[in-house]
Amino acid sequence: MVIDDGIEIVKIIYDAHPEAIEVNTIASDIQRYHQQVQTFINDELVYSRQAKDHRQMMTPDVNGQLPLHTALSNNVRLGSIKLLVKGNTPAVQSPDNSGALPLHVACQHCDSADVIQYLVGLDTTTLDAVDREGNTALHCACLGAEFDTIALLLDKYDAVSVSNRNAQKKLPIDLLWESNGVLDRESIEYTESVYRLLRAYPDMIMGIDVQVQSASASSPTPSLTGKKRSLGH
Repeated sequence: MVIDDGIEIVKIIYDAHPEAIEVNTIASDIQRYHQQVQTFINDELVYSRQAKDHRQMMTPDVNGQLPLHTALSNNVRLGSIKLLVKGNTPAVQSPDNSGALPLHVACQHCDSADVIQYLVGLDTTTLDAVDREGNTALHCACLGAEFDTIALLLDKYDAVSVSNRNAQKKLPIDLLWESNGVLDRESIEYTESVYRLLRAYPDMIMGIDVQVQSASASSPTPSLTGKKRSLGH
């Protein structure tokens, strides 16, 4: 328990001041640390070294993704994201081949609200930016079923894109209903996310066919796009 608490403190310090991992004494004294601390430092040093490689930081992969996109899709820590942004600040505004900005990737794949807030703080215009499918950050959070991010975007940033339809005419709530990331559709987190989306855009209720009495017990209710789906299944 003591070492677990110590690891958490190390992670918090790293997120607050990731540049400290680059101090030579840390790398040279690494064998003196607990094995878990060594593993953490070695894992994060990969991003520190990557951030210093200007050519690598500026070179997209076959999907048009820069190292920042890739790290966000891998749900890495805030400290590492800070280092990668430092290594290529314009990357925050760089879309990949699908038109997705780093914020889009983060909203779909990152568990940390701190990462989302950090990226938004760098460029608030990315909140309303869309990828080539017309998805905003909120659409991506719903697609990834990232409940904390959905709450953050709606409660703190008042995401007006809650009423935006993407290229497939899908609202963010449609993507949440369809998301494979939802493991339990009776969970408090899922229910609260649906409630937040409905509360933020109550007009969407008008698009739901509420005539479910005539449907058979096995027939789900229609979604906002006309497909059959129930809220809880």
